[in-house]
Amino acid sequence: MEEEKVIVEFERAPGQKVVVRRTQFRGKEYLDLRQFFQGDDGQWLPTKKGVSLPWELRAALIEALQKEDA
Repeated sequence: MEEEKVIVEFERAPGQKVVVRRTQFRGKEYLDLRQFFQGDDGQWLPTKKGVSLPWELRAALIEALQKEDA
């Protein structure tokens, strides 16, 4: 698997977005939700604001979000 795969991006505010990614670190896969900001050069850069969950917990997260929506 490649190091990172962007699943979806959400605009949070002008110059800010939340990126949901599938990442890999030290041989383990993670679901990473992270806030990004746009630098002066226009490049999107990650912030420390975010969370990484083990990839195998994604189904439990989706199920919990769907229950909250019901």
